[in-house]
Amino acid sequence: GQFAEFSPAGGEYQNTNEFSPLSHVLGDGGVGISALAFDAQEELIWMGNQAGHVTSYYGTQLEKYTSFQVSRGEGVRSILTTERGILALTQTRLRCQIRRGIPVFTHHSANMLEMQCMLRYPQRPTQVLMGGIQDKMISFDLEKGKESQLLDTGGSCAVLRYHGR
Repeated sequence: GQFAEFSPAGGEYQNTNEFSPLSHVLGDGGVGISALAFDAQEELIWMGNQAGHVTSYYGTQLEKYTSFQVSRGEGVRSILTTERGILALTQTRLRCQIRRGIPVFTHHSANMLEMQCMLRYPQRPTQVLMGGIQDKMISFDLEKGKESQLLDTGGSCAVLRYHGR
């Protein structure tokens, strides 16, 4: 892919075809990072780890903004941002928290056995689609705070991606 580099002298970006790291940070807790997400509303990057902890960072030096626990005993598998806050998916739970870390809701059901990924799609902005290593995907209504539909996948789902068509 193409990469661009900002030239302060000329005030514009130039294609360099090279990746150049600006900064790095050691994740909280000394355990593996299991999920990353760019915040669509704020200038933050969110990191979830295998110990169920979520941390946000800002700026080019990745300074810590907030850090909080979303689950005990289950790692964070996927993170999405919303206008309301962040959604953190673990193996058996969906957790919503505002960006400062205050919990909004936790959803758990018998249908959530081995969750892995989630996706918001423009056709249904109040819905989140969750999939995993199980036979059913779950459509979850964020406004009502409940599962709205179960979809039979016939297998497992490790990644969900939106395609414009």
